[in-house]
Amino acid sequence: MKNISLNIDKVLGTVSKKQILDQETKANNCIATLHNGDGKGNDFLGWLHLPSSITDEELTDIENTANILREKCEVVVAVGIGGSYLGTKAVVDALNNSFDFLLKERKNPILLYAGQNIGEDYLYELTEILKGKQFGIINISKSGTTTEPALAFRILKKQLEDAVGKEEAKTRIVAITDKSKGALRTLATKEGYKTFIIPDNVGGRFSVLTPVGLLPIAVAGISIRELVAGAVSMEKRQESKFLSKKIFRLYMQLFATNCTKVAKRLKY
Repeated sequence: MKNISLNIDKVLGTVSKKQILDQETKANNCIATLHNGDGKGNDFLGWLHLPSSITDEELTDIENTANILREKCEVVVAVGIGGSYLGTKAVVDALNNSFDFLLKERKNPILLYAGQNIGEDYLYELTEILKGKQFGIINISKSGTTTEPALAFRILKKQLEDAVGKEEAKTRIVAITDKSKGALRTLATKEGYKTFIIPDNVGGRFSVLTPVGLLPIAVAGISIRELVAGAVSMEKRQESKFLSKKIFRLYMQLFATNCTKVAKRLKY
């Protein structure tokens, strides 16, 4: 497996290697604060060891659910806003054919997005393109009340139920939401949707390695086992005693160095 690397040689004309390495103490203090969990926002640190916490059972459940959608649907719409869809889009855009949606011989459904904006033209055009197509919905929302995804889901849910019937629609709708509360959790329980949980301690921007990202990524035909294995490998790599292998720490030092330079320029 080829790991991500960080080459800082091209920045050394702007800052020196010594200036970067001088930030090591500050970087170590920041890392210690993260791992000790005693800094601000410490109730959202679930991402620190998220890759290694994912179980085989969880991956199997996600894969099985993705396979149902893949078998039933030509198109799957991921409904979500911000981190609820951007991580998925980044992975799918990076690993799939850039013109995947134009391929005629398909093994996977086309993955589309909704609820990421409130544009009426976008939503109208989406509902028009879905007419006559077999589609499913992955609804991603912690609360179920965020305006953009709530509106999109309401419209798409009705369209799907009108097209295939309420009972069949239930098999094509998956809700990813809070484990016990919120409007979407209540609706999913009432309707009998398949559900996955958004962990309480993982913020949206880190949620791509939770069902929020893993389910639509699996639907798109990308191996989530390989994706998670790579993430686990990088998690372990950051535990190395060699500074050069600690990519995030070296990046943090570089960032801190540049921030210091900018601050001095602004001051003077």
